[in-house]
Amino acid sequence: MAGQLERLGPLEAVEPAEGPVRSSKKTEDLVTMVTKLQKEGSLEPQIEDLINRINELQQAKKSSEEVGEAQALWEALRRELDSLNAEKAHLEEVLNKKQEALWMLQLHCQEKEGEAQRLDVQGQLDDGMGQHKDLWEFHMLEERLAREIGALQSSQEQLQSEQSQVRAKLQEVEQRLRSPPEAQGLPAEDDGS
Repeated sequence: MAGQLERLGPLEAVEPAEGPVRSSKKTEDLVTMVTKLQKEGSLEPQIEDLINRINELQQAKKSSEEVGEAQALWEALRRELDSLNAEKAHLEEVLNKKQEALWMLQLHCQEKEGEAQRLDVQGQLDDGMGQHKDLWEFHMLEERLAREIGALQSSQEQLQSEQSQVRAKLQEVEQRLRSPPEAQGLPAEDDGS
């Protein structure tokens, strides 16, 4: 049995310099060899400590990979949040422009209504045909403005709906960013005990 233990050599002899796949194979071979020796009853306490250390190293490697995955997820969520914030700012800018255009159209409509009322009050016979023409043009413009106002109000409602959706997405992403990794489906790191 001592000869089998001497064949194993120091721990460094089973650690390859060829990469993680080779290292994993050597570690598995070492665990298999130690398990066989343990079954034969010739395992010394040092070897059992070695098995415990190998298990700890494997667990630490797994934990390190999980931390890397969590960091990658965190970064992806951060990029998504930045993208949603940019989209929100763009939508707010579009909404402000459309609201300004709507306000200008309403002001123009009020001015036209005031002008039409002044023309109506004059009541001069010689301007009757001109007033009739002006009123007809006003009504056509009013109808066009009403259609445009309706379209702008519809666009405004759609933008507000999209803005609400963007806000909901932002709140969801912020909630996910605030929650600990185990709440996102990642297992908690083992403290090694």
